Amino acid sequence: MGSFIKFPVKNGHRITTDMLEKYEPFEAWLIFRMDILVARKPADVLILLDIGSGYVFGHIIVLNEMPSSSELENLMNDAYKLPEHWPKILYCSQNDPAKELFENSAVKKGIFFEDAPSSVFYEITSPVIETFGSFQKSIDGGGKRDEWKKPSEEEIMARSLIPDSYDPCPCASGKKFKFCCKPVFAEIIEAMVSAEKGNTQRALKCLDEAKEKVGETPEILCRYAIVYSFFDKKKSCDYINRCLMLNPRHPRANYIRGIDLKEKKKYKEALKAYEIAAANYPSGDRFHLNEVWNNIGTVYYELGDYMNARQAWEKARDYMPEDDMVLRNLKLLDEMDNTRQ
Repeated sequence: MGSFIKFPVKNGHRITTDMLEKYEPFEAWLIFRMDILVARKPADVLILLDIGSGYVFGHIIVLNEMPSSSELENLMNDAYKLPEHWPKILYCSQNDPAKELFENSAVKKGIFFEDAPSSVFYEITSPVIETFGSFQKSIDGGGKRDEWKKPSEEEIMARSLIPDSYDPCPCASGKKFKFCCKPVFAEIIEAMVSAEKGNTQRALKCLDEAKEKVGETPEILCRYAIVYSFFDKKKSCDYINRCLMLNPRHPRANYIRGIDLKEKKKYKEALKAYEIAAANYPSGDRFHLNEVWNNIGTVYYELGDYMNARQAWEKARDYMPEDDMVLRNLKLLDEMDNTRQ
């Protein structure tokens, strides 16, 4: 049986991305997944949702990434019974492993199909995920279900920076995030936050816990390097070298190496390291791609190559159009051009 999830409303519009605001009830459906544990083993719940009304038609529990065709058809046909017509469009996350199955089902029914980054749907899916999580918590722990609260702009931005489970892992291992760094993502984040606050011993302990879970992966080695950079530069460099021996394409390690080389004024070597980082970050990792292209632009600027500096900073702006630093850099070049004219 379905259920209604109310979305917050602002100025008469649902708080979603612009591309989704136009839909009336039952015009557009979204199928998305969330991680769960079944008998202590990772699994997914596939949820079919009406975008215009927030109505949850139903769900499928998937143990091996892919639902069967019959399971999907049953979910779709049950959803059809309420409006008694198919939607105009069916959406899903661009990296969902069952995307082709969803598309084939939609095409057979004359439904237009489109995929998009999971972050596009965050404001729509978050109340469902929070409600489901609170329900699980109340069943498992006997606690009260938490009332869903609209995510703040900061939370929405932070969530958009977290890879979807089936996105390529940002460490450039070639694996999906769910099967690579996601199991230790919480420990990594806590380690980075602790290091920034000056609690490097807590940071190292978090990374030790992560290492116990997944072993000494290139990502773990890179994170050790970041923590040690606060108080032991030599050890930090050693960890970066060990990381790059295991995975020469590791984007974060190459980015850090680029910073070190730039500080030593080894600009051409710094460019090479930054360019490896830019080539290996996933295309959807806007934050880090913005960061690395901004630094590439800075190196070109130091070399006096203002044309390539502008091109790099424009790429950085494409990834994060509101980045003040990039906008200031481009304004600086504009002022230099006006002075020369």
